[in-house]
Amino acid sequence: MCHPDTDVRFSVQKTRILALALGIASAFPTWAQTATAWKRVAGTTIDEGLAGLASGPVETVWYTPGGRGLLARTQSGRIFETTDFVHWRLNTAGALSQPPAGAEASPESLPEAGARVQEVSGRLYAAGTSNLYESEDNGRTWVNLTGFNNRSVIGGGFTALAISPANPQEITAANQFGVWRSLDGGLSWQTLNDDLPNFPVRKLIGRRTVLLADGRGAEVNQGSWTSVEAADPEMALRARFGAAIHSDLSAAAQSGSVAYAGTSDGRLLVSQDNGSTWGEASAATGNVIARIWVDAQTPGVALAASGSRLLRTVNAGLFWDDVTGALPQGQIHGIAADRAAGVVYVAADGGVYGANLSLNDAGAASPTWASISRDLPAAPAWDVALNPDNTMTVALDGYGVFESPAPYRSRGVRLVSGADLTERAAAPGSLVSVLGANIATAKNDGVAYPVLAASNESSQLQVPFEAEPGTFSLTLQGSNDRWTVPLTVKDAAPAIFVDADGSPLVLDADSGLVLDSKVPIYAGSSVEILATGLGKVTPDWPTGVPAPVDSPPAVNGEVTAFLDGQQVEVTRAVLAPGYVGYYLIQLRIPAIVNRGANEFRVVMNGEESNKVKLYLEPNAPGQ
Repeated sequence: MCHPDTDVRFSVQKTRILALALGIASAFPTWAQTATAWKRVAGTTIDEGLAGLASGPVETVWYTPGGRGLLARTQSGRIFETTDFVHWRLNTAGALSQPPAGAEASPESLPEAGARVQEVSGRLYAAGTSNLYESEDNGRTWVNLTGFNNRSVIGGGFTALAISPANPQEITAANQFGVWRSLDGGLSWQTLNDDLPNFPVRKLIGRRTVLLADGRGAEVNQGSWTSVEAADPEMALRARFGAAIHSDLSAAAQSGSVAYAGTSDGRLLVSQDNGSTWGEASAATGNVIARIWVDAQTPGVALAASGSRLLRTVNAGLFWDDVTGALPQGQIHGIAADRAAGVVYVAADGGVYGANLSLNDAGAASPTWASISRDLPAAPAWDVALNPDNTMTVALDGYGVFESPAPYRSRGVRLVSGADLTERAAAPGSLVSVLGANIATAKNDGVAYPVLAASNESSQLQVPFEAEPGTFSLTLQGSNDRWTVPLTVKDAAPAIFVDADGSPLVLDADSGLVLDSKVPIYAGSSVEILATGLGKVTPDWPTGVPAPVDSPPAVNGEVTAFLDGQQVEVTRAVLAPGYVGYYLIQLRIPAIVNRGANEFRVVMNGEESNKVKLYLEPNAPGQ
């Protein structure tokens, strides 16, 4: 079927789409790069639906003498000070490190059991667990200052209440959601969290999803953090394996049928049969096993953090050797590694460190570690992750989440999907990227793979349409170097194109405009998804040649699409007009959808694509 209007509009968007898709492949350094360029992700506040943006738990707040400044001690024990009630700075002088004792009060009653009461100028203020209160008759009656619709407008879990010595109408409260201030005796409240480094992130469970200290999840939505229900895959493994081992586990990881588990008393256990039976390492570490990393392609290679020690196995746990080397003292909280490049990163009390370390054999057990936290705030690092585009993400206590090109890593030449830069199978016609090499030619058994673009950071190839399924070696030739990398080709290997933020490349079918996470998709509309790996087409099309604008060749097989687990109608699947290696999947959004982020994936010949999120709205504006 021919869709000329849509195809022409699609072609007009070509420049913008290419810039978005290719940008992720260029965002990594050369091997010589050791500096980092950290960028904060989404700030340090969370949208919890309160009277203002929230942060994490604050232990106490108090005013400076005269009421010209305010101090807050966060749950991490750091004390921050503000004099303009907007910007906070770390208090390092040690002055005013303890709040003054409040005036004792003996009210006739309490608004909540256990509420803490202060008296100022004949007026009583009380901080309960769920709300703040005020009384002008010594506690015979109380006025709720924060309650609305059975909920506190500034959150609950109050830990402290401070009244300005300069103005009894100025009140500041600390609770599990940060610091809040009122200038009218509690009638209205404003957040003081915007610049307070108190984002309680503890774990990275996705490129833009984290777990907080209290187990809540937070996700980046339109550039800011929003509270969400978030499942931690490791916690699910710990629960499943712990039930089989009859032990509470502190860490777990799995790759293929090989599973690893760690306990709070320092024992390391390994299963070769998907967790059915377990063996234990000969010697316990004596400290809690905080984190286990396992290689996705080689399950026998794993790393474990125990206290300040880092342990390595290259034989599926038969032997663990200590590879801590001269890593500075302090607890290790997170691990990330690239076996092919021989690079390991750890998140620890002293920040983030990286080193070259063999993960293919037991050699070089004393790596030389280098701090890569130079441009980050001084704070413990709770987690570190490597992303498909050769960037790394770090979670810092209080200061939030940061990203940077990953130093050291790019010496390893890697062949990845051109859609999301992950190591996955390809299909005839697929676009693939070579990370870390400037490629002049690519061949397999004399069959050329067209080089579509090349730089010192990355190169892009197309798998020939005539390629047959199988696993083989692809020979890559640069100006002075030669590499051989493995490649698996299947009939279909669908992958949805995403940008550097993980957002899918989606077009509105009517206007041809590229949609991003700030532009919702409306129920009943028609959209077009850019993908690769959908295989051969009819009529046959030559490799390396852009698809025609009029009547582009159609995909041979059937493509199915799923939105939050429900199948949606695919109206066509064709080569993307004007592109090489791109496919266009057009689908109709159901008339009834769930508002917000909906998980989307496609399936072809039993092969699943990467999962992305489409932001949906039930009704278009004005409806």
